[in-house]
Amino acid sequence: MSGETVRGEEDELVTTPSAPRGAILDGWRPALAMGLLTAIAVLIVWGSLSPAPVMHDEWAYWLQADQYAHLHWKLASPPAPEFFEQLYVLVTPVFAAKYPPGYATMVAPGFALGMSALMPLLITGFTGALVFALARRVANGLTAALTWILWLGTFGNLRFRAAYFSETVTSFCWLLAWWALLEWRETRRSRWMIVLALATGWGAITRPATMFVFAIPVGVVVLRDVFSSKQWRDLAIGVAVGTLVLGILPIWNAKTTGNWRETPLALYTKQYLPFDIPGYTVNETPPERALPPEMERVRSFLRDIKKTQADTPFWATALDRAWMLLRDSFGGWRLPFAFAFLLGLWTLGAAGRFALGTSALLIAAYLSQAHTSDWVVYYLEAMPAIAFTAALGATRAAKFVQTAPAPKTPGAVVATVFLGLLSTDVIAARDTLARISAEPRLFREQVAALPKKPNIVFVRYSSRRSMHIALVANRGMLPEAESWIVHDRGADDLRLYALANGRTAYVFDEKTGQFHEAKP
Repeated sequence: MSGETVRGEEDELVTTPSAPRGAILDGWRPALAMGLLTAIAVLIVWGSLSPAPVMHDEWAYWLQADQYAHLHWKLASPPAPEFFEQLYVLVTPVFAAKYPPGYATMVAPGFALGMSALMPLLITGFTGALVFALARRVANGLTAALTWILWLGTFGNLRFRAAYFSETVTSFCWLLAWWALLEWRETRRSRWMIVLALATGWGAITRPATMFVFAIPVGVVVLRDVFSSKQWRDLAIGVAVGTLVLGILPIWNAKTTGNWRETPLALYTKQYLPFDIPGYTVNETPPERALPPEMERVRSFLRDIKKTQADTPFWATALDRAWMLLRDSFGGWRLPFAFAFLLGLWTLGAAGRFALGTSALLIAAYLSQAHTSDWVVYYLEAMPAIAFTAALGATRAAKFVQTAPAPKTPGAVVATVFLGLLSTDVIAARDTLARISAEPRLFREQVAALPKKPNIVFVRYSSRRSMHIALVANRGMLPEAESWIVHDRGADDLRLYALANGRTAYVFDEKTGQFHEAKP
């Protein structure tokens, strides 16, 4: 790690920047600019301040955030709940998503304002600013700028940030907590312990397993410092604040399931996916609820992934996932930075090793979770450390090969080249997202254009479709919705129609792409 140690060899995680004062990348303005550019890039990929979700996970978070924006933990079970089946959503005994409340609470203000992407974009902007600021703090401005470019433009980063996924919140929490840890170790001010506890605690009520992994190395550092510096008061404050935030979880349980000890996640797993638990054994307990055929395809797919994981050697799974993550990080024009990453491994200082080691711990921990290797969203939190390692290796290599007589390329030219390459990444991610979201986006537009409201849209799925793209998905405030979008169940549709309080019934045939008004 470059920079000068602040309080001696024993405090090597805390450093001052080694870049000269007054440099163009110093101060708060460059960090603010990086944050703004990050949000703009993701907005370009997303294409709207109120985009509809695409994948099943996103719709569940969307439903949850909509309910939270209206100050509801859950709603009553809808009439004939089997028509409303939606992955990762409880339809009985309540209507609520299975996920912990951290993400939905963070993004709910945007839903209340009618701009559902507002908060994810703001969170992403702050994350981009922290990526730059942290890299500059432990290295220098040039390394920080390159870290930001390598981090932002990876396809997984752009694609999954232009979506409703909880990893956007936990990746922000990781970086904010790291910054707070550095500040607390440098200043010993209690307010930074509070920030550290808040960031860690909020991440824990968003993705508990992810933040448990994060808290282990952070906890070791904090405890070591407390024992050596006798800062017992700060430790007590941190524990109290963290406990207060974690106290939201039993409230969430009680308000959603009616039992403070039973999480909606556990209830959903029992009802639908009893095999979907960490580990290398497949739970053969049958699910409590049946699913429509198009959703049963997804359940079978997830079960097959679990069985494949159980049958595949541990090391093979680890190599496969590591390869996919590195390919995403260093694909395309980034390929030379894969070699810089190897050099960076040898030149990392204590802070860099700490960040990369925590990221590696995350990757190792998720080996117990079954998923396809291309689902790199689970490792969104690890991407900044990977980018920093490569950027550090590249700047160290450039410094090593630089000779005094060689002409220097103007910084503006280098910046223009990299921004040009970054723009190609943004365009490619935008085009990919536009392609995969085209069908659900068109469907939602057609539903909104139906002449008679309120209505029920019975979706008759085609057998030739992507199982990962949802059409049957509803807003959280179901009674107030102009349209109920439900599964077509043939003659049984009459049962829901009788309970729908005069809503007009439409049938959508995915095979033909046509709507027609039903005459029960």
